[in-house]
Order: sequence, then structure tokens, then C-alpha cells
Amino acid sequence: MGFSIKEGKETCVTLTGKLDFSLAPLLMEALAALKGKDIGTIVFACKELTYISSAGIRAIIYAQQKIAPGMTIYMEDVNDDIKDVLDMCGLIDFIEIRETE
Repeated sequence: MGFSIKEGKETCVTLTGKLDFSLAPLLMEALAALKGKDIGTIVFACKELTYISSAGIRAIIYAQQKIAPGMTIYMEDVNDDIKDVLDMCGLIDFIEIRETE
């Protein structure tokens, strides 16, 4: 489980394993460091993400509301189970889901 961030105009946050209560605060801290930087888009690459908890969802919402208000945030290559969770939480209409393949 973990994440990596590659900064740029389109900043990519690669998520792997489980995004849960143990990882979400670390992700939020890393995302906070992006505030004020010249970023046009944040992409959460989820190909290797297997689970997301409410704490993980909170980290995604934090990115949208505090780091990138008005900016486009994508989640890429989200598996069906995680899509279901995002749909139940109403995030499907909040954050764009896209596929790279």
C-alpha cells in the first residue's frame, strides 16, 4: 500500500493497495504541500488501488476542496468495486473517472 506523487502541470498521484485510515492522513499531508503550486490538473492513478475507505474518500475530497478548488481532478483506471463505493458516496458526479486503456 502506498502512493507516489509526480508533480507537474498535470500532477499524478499513483495509489497502490489500500487507501484507508492509516494511509489517508499521509496522503492529505503530501497533497497539502501542493497548495499554491502551478498545477492545472490532479490525476489519481488507481490501476493498482484495491480498496478505498471513507478516510481515503476524505483525502480525495480534500484535494478537490482545499488544494484544487475549481481545478479538474481525475481518477484513472478505477476498478468496479471502487467505482461502486464512489457511486454510493456521490463522488461519481463530483470527480471525473477516466480510463487510459
